[in-house]
Amino acid sequence: MAAQPRVLMVEDHPEIAELYQLKLQLDGYRVAVASNGVAGLEMAKTLLPDLILLDVHLPKLDGLQLLSALREDDATRELLVVIFSDDDSPSLIREAERLNVASYLLKAHLLPSRLSSTVADLLRNRESPRRTGSEAVQQAS
Repeated sequence: MAAQPRVLMVEDHPEIAELYQLKLQLDGYRVAVASNGVAGLEMAKTLLPDLILLDVHLPKLDGLQLLSALREDDATRELLVVIFSDDDSPSLIREAERLNVASYLLKAHLLPSRLSSTVADLLRNRESPRRTGSEAVQQAS
């Protein structure tokens, strides 16, 4: 039997993290949770997860700073990162695209089942060439 994919969720709101974590675990993922950007960066480097779910507005180190640090490190440069945020500002989305995020999802419309199916799709297709630009941004509706 193949190992369960490991997902790291970096989310500072415990109730949101718990909701998504439970769904992902029920769907067969091993999920670790970090509640701030510094802890998330440390866990990403230690765990080398299959995929990172990253909030943007985090204490100690924001999500884009964390993503930038991951992209600068050879060990974490190619990790799949999905941003899930309530912030849909165009400049934020452009910066996330520049940092090669796999997807950008809006929490306001993101049911746990949609998050889980997005994770499954990205992991299934991770061997495909990375998408760039607007193809990488998915606003859940």
